[in-house]
Amino acid sequence: MKKLYSLIAVAIVLVIAGFYGLDHYRKMREQQQAHTAYLISRCVNQGLLSLFALQANDWESNPGQLDVEERRLKQRVAALPESVGVEKPFADWQGALEVCERLTVNSNRQHRTIFRPLTEMAKKEIWSLETAKSGRFQERRKKAIYRTKIAAEAADRYLEDLQADVKSLLDASRISAEARALTERQLQESIFAKYRKGQFSKSRVLQYLERQETFYQLLTDNPKGFTLRGGSLYFYNKTLHRQADDLNRALLQGEVDFFSNWRLIVQH
Repeated sequence: MKKLYSLIAVAIVLVIAGFYGLDHYRKMREQQQAHTAYLISRCVNQGLLSLFALQANDWESNPGQLDVEERRLKQRVAALPESVGVEKPFADWQGALEVCERLTVNSNRQHRTIFRPLTEMAKKEIWSLETAKSGRFQERRKKAIYRTKIAAEAADRYLEDLQADVKSLLDASRISAEARALTERQLQESIFAKYRKGQFSKSRVLQYLERQETFYQLLTDNPKGFTLRGGSLYFYNKTLHRQADDLNRALLQGEVDFFSNWRLIVQH
């Protein structure tokens, strides 16, 4: 009988130990999932903060800001793992690090697509009337306008593309289904529910670019139809004069609005 009681006591101890062991494992997994979700959310947020810094930049006076911000984003993301305070790496954590690294590369690439053309658009020598007859400058203008049209499309879709990129990276990652689900919830609550598309107007940007393209194409097609006098265009033909004058006036009036649009891609 005593032996039976002893066996029962041992069984109870084992059950209790197993219960506490399972509870400890559950809490450990929950903490690991929380760390995973937190790291990726911080990583996404850093990319958006980088975008805000680029939105605020004056591209005429500070064309090198894109390279500065690219390095800064890499440094900030590289410092995130240590700030979370994970003592021992685990599988989901390794997956989160890979997602962060890939996401940072993609964010910098997207930021280059959106803002690099502005460094060309802000160069006054490209748009100077003194270079209006230059074939070399006309090619530069065409490339700048083409790239800026692509940039406008990317700027207009920024948040949609970011969400799709994050989802794609999570789906392809080695992160567990539970950690992915928690990460997606946190991203929605702390990032995508707070950041929203700004007042960026793709239509106004494209209209300005079309006018820019038409104006300089008009001058290129009619090199003998005008001359430059005292920094101003003088046309020999009244019809050409009227067409160019109307376009140039619209460009001058739309320039401020064009650059202002790039400050309105995302709002918080």
